Amino acid sequence: MTDIPIRPELIAWAREHRGLTKQEAADKLSMSFDEFSDLENGIKSPNLSFFKRLSSRLKIPGGTLLRQILPNVPPLLTDFRTLDGRPPEIGFETRLAISYARTISENIKELVESEIANPPPRLPRLNLTQSPEEAGEAERDRLNVSAVQQIGWAANQAFKNWRTVIESAGVFVLIKNFPKEDCKGFTIFDDRVAPIITISKKERLDVARTFTIVHEYAHLLLREPGFSDLDDRNPVEAFCNKFAAAFLMPRDTIRQLIGVWPNSAKNWQMDDIRNWARRLKVSQQALALRFESIGIAPVGFYQLIRAQQGIAPAPRQQTGGDYVNTQINELGDRFARSVLDAAKREGIKPVEASDILDIRPIHFDRIRRQIENQAMRVGIG
Repeated sequence: MTDIPIRPELIAWAREHRGLTKQEAADKLSMSFDEFSDLENGIKSPNLSFFKRLSSRLKIPGGTLLRQILPNVPPLLTDFRTLDGRPPEIGFETRLAISYARTISENIKELVESEIANPPPRLPRLNLTQSPEEAGEAERDRLNVSAVQQIGWAANQAFKNWRTVIESAGVFVLIKNFPKEDCKGFTIFDDRVAPIITISKKERLDVARTFTIVHEYAHLLLREPGFSDLDDRNPVEAFCNKFAAAFLMPRDTIRQLIGVWPNSAKNWQMDDIRNWARRLKVSQQALALRFESIGIAPVGFYQLIRAQQGIAPAPRQQTGGDYVNTQINELGDRFARSVLDAAKREGIKPVEASDILDIRPIHFDRIRRQIENQAMRVGIG
């Protein structure tokens, strides 16, 4: 078969870029270790079959593999929120998600810098000297989401609505398929025109997704890199956790739920906690911890609720939908709208918009209507 002019350094770069050992790369490419090693070391020349497999299975564009110089790729992110505070293990799927998010970031910057799309609103900036609780409640007020709205949302719409609210602030929120064991989410802030939050699709509990999106939003407002690991010994993580709790459960909202504000901390009934958490669309543990932090429950109340709660029910399996809905759910309304608006203004051609969104132009009008209807439901735009 015809040899393909891939430089051995690019084969090694492709493997390292995806975080694979030589053996792991060989397995993914259905080759022996020695065969792959010979190609990477320049002993053998790659053929067309290898070129196609390398591009397809490592998700790297063919044009990148034919470059004469190594791509200038930014270093891996360090802003991760992991399960139970464990250090992140950045596997293949997570690296793909990071690469995808960076591609979206570049698309956004290109549209804005070419004046094809309007820049998103500039995010406020917080610092660690501020009270995270006050900052969380103030940002909630700025984004104008009332307790009545939050309580009135259907449980299966709450995360989607919070995503719309966060996107309205100027953030692009993506959902990609990578293991929760690697991380629940990460942020990118390479440029102020393209702040991005990416959340793991493997997290199926909406209350957990909601806390993650607000936690990561706090990271963007702080402009602070670092592991998002729920470790309150880390000042950035402590700030983001408290910010998210205050944002989702402001004092005034809690006051409306419980009626009479107690004069001292008390142990609330499990049934009440369960009911109030359900109405706010937050987890029972998050609400118990918030009660502790504002002094209306004693220290240890969170652990008590956690012990009483037992094993959480299995998350509802997602069913239905179609390719278009799935694709827009991954990309987010803000990015899809930016691309569609650029096409409508004839800044880019419909075929270019189709390539960016990976959706046929025949679906564009339907997508616009869905995005507009969602914004109206939440009271945005």
